[in-house]
Amino acid sequence: MNFKKPKNIILISFLTLLTLCLFKTGIVKASTLPAKYNMDLNFNANTKTLTGSEEVTIKNSTGTSLNDIVFHLYPDSYNKKETMPSLVGIAGMEDLTESQKGDIYITKVIMNEKDVKFTQDDQILKISLNEAFGINKNIKISISFKLKLPMGTSRLGYMDNDYSLTNWYPILSMYDNKENKWDENVFNIVGESNYSDIADYNINLKVPKDYVVASTGEEKEQSSDENSKIMNLNASSVRDFVIIMSPNYKVLSKEIDGIKVNSYYLAKKGYSDNSTAEDVLDSAVGAVQFFSQQFGKYPYNELDLMESHLSGGAMEYPQIIQMPMYPEKIPSSNNDQYISSLYEDSFISQAAVHEVSHQWWYVTVGNNEFKEPFLDESLATFSTAYYFEKTEGEYSQNGILNMIPAYSNESIGALSSQYKFPSIGSGVDKFDDDVNGTAYIMVIYGKGPLLIEDLRKRVGDTVFLDIMQTYFKEYKFKNSSIEGFLSVIEKKAGKNVNDIIKSSLNSDNYIAENLKLTDEQIEKLANEQYRNMLRNLEENNGLILGSLQLRILNGEKALLVKPSNLATDEKESLDNIIKTMTSNSNISIKEDKDVTDEDIKNNNIILFGNPWNNKVFDSMKDDLPILLTKNTTSCDNFSFKNENINGAFTIKNPKNDNKLMLVFFWTKDNSFYTDLNLITNSQFTISIDNKQFFNGRF
Repeated sequence: MNFKKPKNIILISFLTLLTLCLFKTGIVKASTLPAKYNMDLNFNANTKTLTGSEEVTIKNSTGTSLNDIVFHLYPDSYNKKETMPSLVGIAGMEDLTESQKGDIYITKVIMNEKDVKFTQDDQILKISLNEAFGINKNIKISISFKLKLPMGTSRLGYMDNDYSLTNWYPILSMYDNKENKWDENVFNIVGESNYSDIADYNINLKVPKDYVVASTGEEKEQSSDENSKIMNLNASSVRDFVIIMSPNYKVLSKEIDGIKVNSYYLAKKGYSDNSTAEDVLDSAVGAVQFFSQQFGKYPYNELDLMESHLSGGAMEYPQIIQMPMYPEKIPSSNNDQYISSLYEDSFISQAAVHEVSHQWWYVTVGNNEFKEPFLDESLATFSTAYYFEKTEGEYSQNGILNMIPAYSNESIGALSSQYKFPSIGSGVDKFDDDVNGTAYIMVIYGKGPLLIEDLRKRVGDTVFLDIMQTYFKEYKFKNSSIEGFLSVIEKKAGKNVNDIIKSSLNSDNYIAENLKLTDEQIEKLANEQYRNMLRNLEENNGLILGSLQLRILNGEKALLVKPSNLATDEKESLDNIIKTMTSNSNISIKEDKDVTDEDIKNNNIILFGNPWNNKVFDSMKDDLPILLTKNTTSCDNFSFKNENINGAFTIKNPKNDNKLMLVFFWTKDNSFYTDLNLITNSQFTISIDNKQFFNGRF
């Protein structure tokens, strides 16, 4: 899963990004009940219910005789506020209406053509067997059930005619040989609680005829009539099964190394832009290829990414990813709204990569998410940052270096009085008092990934990738544990490194001291973040006030033309302003009287002044979109009469379309525009008497 992060520009990149391997001692002993699921289901769009039965074939490989069988009933967590799973904690939720409640009702359980006794309580279905389930024996259990879908934007549920079926059916629990009992943990309100073996699924699902159905595995229409159709859904070697469907879906697809990647998007009425779906597809394709090369080949033939109504983040499942609603790229004159849109675009791309990485960590290499979220979420978060570091450079806004300041000793210390931070190796239930998710995010999505970076720095990239690849290969289609993870570190990197990582995992006070940034790294990170924001604004709007600054950051040269016809005090004030702007060596300075036509033609230009104090300004006044006189400032869209007007605008260089011109102007002596915000979608900004302000585009 990937959380949405605060819409604070400084923090856009902070909360983003583990690894490792195997040994026989690390394979979880509970991986002992491989199953096959066969289901016949009928979906009723009017009542928002799913009815039918599942037949589960189970082999007892536990090494012990069993007298009962346990299934998880996770949909029952949706029937009251106190148990409903949340992406970021339990704060802010209102009481549930009847339509917002979801549950699953077990109507009958049959074994060997006979009804068997069962209980349904606290998200658990416990089946009492008529006779002992012997070692290495096979049994078939048929479970009839009715699922009521909740209305809402959680993982399981519906909005409009768009349906997400996640954690929706009775799923076989895990049997712990060591403790000699079934796993009966409920689905926790914070984080995830998935824990299951791989299984094979064959599902026949009746749905309305116009529905587009995507699922784990492959989908094939089996038959249809006037109003409905039966879809056959089939998957092998997966540890869960998810169905997402809607009559509103359209799909874009690409193939990479024999793997088909699909990006499904909801075709909204009156809105046909699918650019975000295209971006998601490109991000997913790149991530599948990268992680296959770095860790081991993606083990399935297909991967679906689904736009949905999910709020608070995105969510991973076998071969299918539940994405949030995509932002509509509608230009807005409201700068705050546009910054929000940029944030959404950045999050969507990062979320796609993060959830793809989960196809390696949780889907292929499983773990008990309730007890050890470090093994899936911390590892996936590190892998995401590692991807951006390798594909965009080490100073990427989504890279590893950019995470470090957020989880420094100072940052953690500032929050320690407000939040309790359990150890990185803690289970999700240790965060139940974390009402807004801060501690969970800081520990599992922050400190955990940095511990993996700590490991990488200690052992070097070659050994580190050996750990990653071995871990993936040896735990493929198995369940891992922290114990197994540590045994691989010791095997590949030695006991000393293993002891350090183990101690860090178990410490409430872990800080990545050896990952401190240098002053040079901090400056480069700030510049890269600034560059990315300017680039995103320009890509979505065209020329903006910061366009020339972006080119300077990208290495282009610029000539700053300052006026020579100034009074002494005005000249001193302007020189101080220019001094702060020209610390970048890509900017050179000339006075207007020394500038030639070739200078203007061959350079990006930063022009200061007005037609009566700058000769270059006066010579080009007819080529500029804004006309200045001493008491009027006007263009095609506006006209202001005032003796004290200043501002700035960006245009193409009138003498060279391949260059830009950034103009700073004022009409009253010594009244410069000094409060210019380049992080904006505006092309011009105007101040009247420093009391009224106008922004816009030509």
